[in-house]
Amino acid sequence: MIHPESFAALMGINHRNLEVIQPLNRRKYFPQADDKLQTKTLLESAGVPVPRTFAVIDSYVDIDAVWERMIRLKNIVIKPTMGKGGGGILVLQNTGEGGFSTPSGKLLGRDAILKHIGDILFGVFSFGNPTDKALMEERVIPHRFFRTVYDRGVADLRIIVLKGFPVMAMLRVPTDQSDGKANLHQGAIGIAVSMVDGMLTVGSLKGRPIEAHPDSHVEFSGRVLPLWAEVLEIARKAAACVNLGYVGVDIVIDEERGPLILELNARPGLEIQVVNRRGLRAVLEAEL
Repeated sequence: MIHPESFAALMGINHRNLEVIQPLNRRKYFPQADDKLQTKTLLESAGVPVPRTFAVIDSYVDIDAVWERMIRLKNIVIKPTMGKGGGGILVLQNTGEGGFSTPSGKLLGRDAILKHIGDILFGVFSFGNPTDKALMEERVIPHRFFRTVYDRGVADLRIIVLKGFPVMAMLRVPTDQSDGKANLHQGAIGIAVSMVDGMLTVGSLKGRPIEAHPDSHVEFSGRVLPLWAEVLEIARKAAACVNLGYVGVDIVIDEERGPLILELNARPGLEIQVVNRRGLRAVLEAEL
């Protein structure tokens, strides 16, 4: 819980929209962050590392060819290019028996996966768009640091960048409930991160303070994230690729490739304040 004395420092959604996003993020540039494919193109052209793209699916006509390629891959992620809040993301590992499994162990065959891709194409998970594209990319292999906390799914970092300067961060760690997805609304945990040295501090699960992962029971407070200086630098570089003064940068740390940008958000959520037990309003006003 945030201490009552800190309520004045909290940033509400109206303040975020009117006092921060409206003056700093012009609407015409929102697609640079909202469209994952456009984001990846901008980042790659600037030399910012991102997960490898295996395929961009924009038509159900070629779905058979897509499946034939999928079954030759070991680990993949399928996501909508215009999705939000983690909706429509499918994290898969090849079982070697003509199907795939999710991080929670659920088995999915050809029909279920192709139906999911069809739902993406018909805009089921999109920003009100009637159609979308499906992005098939490599599944990140988490740095060993994260596997010691929870070894199913991929943890990511959300860093708020204001005018090129990282101001607040949290680590989002999947749980059994979130099925390998680092999404707080789906049951992942959020952990506050010290901007100074990358040390993990307090944790939160759906607004409740926690000190250990609910499934692995591993305590995380006091652990220091690997490659923290590189993480902050890549966050700055990613934010510089788009015409947005206030952006949420989502980063993963791959075992072999190091920090990679997953996506950007032109309207980052406010849950990071609850996780950090600290209001964004005072932090941003000091920088604006």
